[in-house]
Amino acid sequence: MINKKKKVIIISIVSIVIIGIVMLLFFPWEKAPEGILIGSSNLPDSLNPILEQHTQALVADELVFDGLVNFEVDAASGKIGSEFAIAENITQDPVTKKIYTAILRQMNWHDGTEVTANDVVFSYKAYVEPVNKSPKREYLQSFIEDVKAIDDKTVEITFRNPIPPFRAFPVLTFKIIPEIFNGKKLAFNLRSGENERLFAVQPIGTGPFKLASWEIGKWLTFSAYPGYFKRVPAAGTLIIRKSIDPVIRLNEFRKGRINLILETSPLDRPKTEGISGVDINWYIPYAFYKVAINSNAPLFNNVFARQALSTSLDRSALVPNVTGRKDTVINYGPFPSNLFSLNMKEYNVKPLEDTMSYDITKAQKLAVSGGINEKTAILLYPDSLGEFGKQLSEGLVRQFAKIGLTVTAKRTGDQVFNRLVFVEKDYELALLYCDGFDNLYSDIDKWYRSDGMYNISGIRDHELDTLFDTWDKTIIMHDWTQVTRQIHDRILSNAPYVYLCTLEKDVYSRNIKNIVIASDNPFLSAENWSLSGL
Repeated sequence: MINKKKKVIIISIVSIVIIGIVMLLFFPWEKAPEGILIGSSNLPDSLNPILEQHTQALVADELVFDGLVNFEVDAASGKIGSEFAIAENITQDPVTKKIYTAILRQMNWHDGTEVTANDVVFSYKAYVEPVNKSPKREYLQSFIEDVKAIDDKTVEITFRNPIPPFRAFPVLTFKIIPEIFNGKKLAFNLRSGENERLFAVQPIGTGPFKLASWEIGKWLTFSAYPGYFKRVPAAGTLIIRKSIDPVIRLNEFRKGRINLILETSPLDRPKTEGISGVDINWYIPYAFYKVAINSNAPLFNNVFARQALSTSLDRSALVPNVTGRKDTVINYGPFPSNLFSLNMKEYNVKPLEDTMSYDITKAQKLAVSGGINEKTAILLYPDSLGEFGKQLSEGLVRQFAKIGLTVTAKRTGDQVFNRLVFVEKDYELALLYCDGFDNLYSDIDKWYRSDGMYNISGIRDHELDTLFDTWDKTIIMHDWTQVTRQIHDRILSNAPYVYLCTLEKDVYSRNIKNIVIASDNPFLSAENWSLSGL
């Protein structure tokens, strides 16, 4: 019996060895490439910047593609600004003030073919082609009337209204793709054919890095493009590696197996500061947290009820170890309160007026007038906000209780949350993180216009629509700030949201030199990065 058991064990071991050899022969293990390793919760499913993409793909696009203008980060000040990229120069017509002429650089795509004006025209037309469902379509069409090629190296952009350069250049950061790929002309419908679908996973651009390999579900590698117009990137290779679990990702970072973590929680900083050799880059994003109030819900169809919510909050005390930090931007209106100081510091513009700050006595009176004291409500928040979303929701629940409103915070999956809030609009209160804006929040109107795609409050204010029309056409900075104030005040009078804060966003790095991060796109300075000791 013992001998039989030994034989069974030996046979089992031999079988395992044979299976292992077969697996190595037919399914060889591929070693992860070497270079700067970036840990990410997800990998892109497409690298076509025109099509709808999730955040990880939008970030990776910056490595491969350029716009006529790029956002760039100044290494000395850490400030973000716009600089010419594919365009060597852009001039404004002094008479109409809405026609801009771009002269293109002598530069090549990653496959060696030359960039022409037709590529710019093709890209714009592909963005606005309805079948592509580009998330930038409405944004670009709201500003640009037409784009046409004058000759091989000259592009004329006609804006719908007169527009100053400080507002026009951010619009012209949309990424340019080639009209000709793989020797064939791409269709405007970028989902239509084999060549178009191939471009999404084997793209060529003009950016500092070109896609080198794509191991599905594991990693993407990008190699330095020696023909980049600014300089040859210092790092030979960047790897974006999938690491779903944030705890595992941070542990891998602690062990030195990852050089960079982009997706961080505001709660992570104390744990990360204790890791030796860590650099914490932080920046103030063009983003904010707010609570949507459904004015069509019976409980909140009274403006006093909605104003009671805003004035009941001591925002810095919601999650004290985060919202109480000195660099947290406390917001009381639709625009972050640092809008003018961040963009127009040299003009010494007076800040937007705070009319909805914390005043518990006022809030309690408004709650009675609005009929929400001694009532109950549900606050939804999505899984994607994680532990911080949970703590922020709990802070809101505690403070709303002080005006007699009992709120239950309910965590939901992102798909369910988006369906209830954005599609069916079947909610009372919803915690949101809003991002993807430019530095002037140029498309913030989509949250407030009567027909705005993100108008989830149910408030339709035609006077506000008119103010946004004026805002879009205003070209003198002083006048623009005045219209911005009017929009700010008008929205606050309607109280469609409870505005909370803008938080510093952290990016953790180890053993990377020359890393400067100043926006939601961490790769703006990627051509300057290199591994320490190399």
